[in-house]
This record gives sequence, structure tokens and C-alpha cells, in this order.
Amino acid sequence: MAKPDRNTIKRILLVEDHQDAMKVLKVVTGNIFTEAEICSTNTVRSAETLISEEDFDLALLDLGLPDGSGIDLIKLINERQKDTFCVITTIFDDDENLFKALRAGAFGYLLKGYSVMELEKYLKDLLDGRPALSPSIAHRVLQFFRNNPINQQSNRATETLTAREVEILTLVAKGYQTKEVAKLLSISRNTVAHHIKSIYSKLNVQNRAQATAAAMQLKLV
Repeated sequence: MAKPDRNTIKRILLVEDHQDAMKVLKVVTGNIFTEAEICSTNTVRSAETLISEEDFDLALLDLGLPDGSGIDLIKLINERQKDTFCVITTIFDDDENLFKALRAGAFGYLLKGYSVMELEKYLKDLLDGRPALSPSIAHRVLQFFRNNPINQQSNRATETLTAREVEILTLVAKGYQTKEVAKLLSISRNTVAHHIKSIYSKLNVQNRAQATAAAMQLKLV
């Protein structure tokens, strides 16, 4: 997944059932991605219809929706278009929801209650190839990796990765997608995909957000 820019984000999906929160999200995304088309809805079911009909480059998803969870939408989006950046916007700051979202493939987790300016700042992290995370959430993600085998055996994890895998992990953590990594390293996409699968297995991670956090913990970026 390449890091987005203002030109590559053409269509944005907002799923939020609180009117005031929706207004804030529209202002924030409109300010950052001035040329993007913004679609909005307030239920899982209506969002599923939109996702089945069109592709989106960025999706901001609430968790506590009237008929389900935004996490289910991440899974559906990833089935259709793996390069979509999914960011959770929620009041839930518990570990269970946080890590469920990251395991599902979320590339960000922002807590509600921030001002428009603050949300813009955190969302702009995507433009720099970083996951969009509220500060408290970023701290807990890093704390998680400090307490899991990646940290306890960081030297072993680094030694287990081949030189090529370290190179690819570093590029992935910087936001490059598979085809871009392949081009930069002059290898096939299938070879890159094979290495990424191996990296995930060795580091015990399941998606790019977790791999990025692992790369940061291993001080590769």
C-alpha cells in the first residue's frame, strides 16, 4: 500500500451515525483532500451497499454503528480493494477494539473529541506514510510490541529476517505498496508478496499497520 497524497485520494467514504461527528469528518477530509468526492452514510448496511458498488481510496469508519461495527466494513473493503486506507474514528479506546481493528487491516485509529485542526494533523500522518493514530493509541500499540515476543526477542527477530526481508519491511513501513517495492528492488510482485508473507510470519504480525509498528520497534524506520 503506497502512502497516499492529495492527488491519489479521489473518493472518500465516511461512516458515522452521530451528526456532529459527521460534520467534523466532512470538514477535516474536505480541508485535506480538496479534490476528493466524499460519500457519507450512517449504518453498516448502507455502507455495504456503497462498498459493493464503488471503490474508495480512504474510509473513515465509526465502530459503534446502529447495526454493527466498522470493523466488519474493513474486512469487506479489503476483500474488494486492498489499497484502501481504512481509519477507525471512535470513542472506544480499549485494547480489544483497537487490536481487532488493526488485525482486520485498519491503517489508523483516531479517538473522537479532537478539534478539526488536531484531527487534520493526525490524519495527515497518512500523507507521510505513517498510520493515523491518536497519541494515546500509538503509545499503546508500541507498548504492546514491547510486551510481546518481538521486543523480548528483537535481536533474534532481526537475525531471522533475511537482508532482503529487512529491505522490504523497511519499504513497507515507509508506505510503499507491493508493485512499488517490486519496481524499486527490480524483482517481481510475486517475489515481494512471498517475502511479505514470510516477514509477517516471522514477526507474528497480520497486516501492514502491525508490520509498520514492528519495524519502528526494531528501529528500521
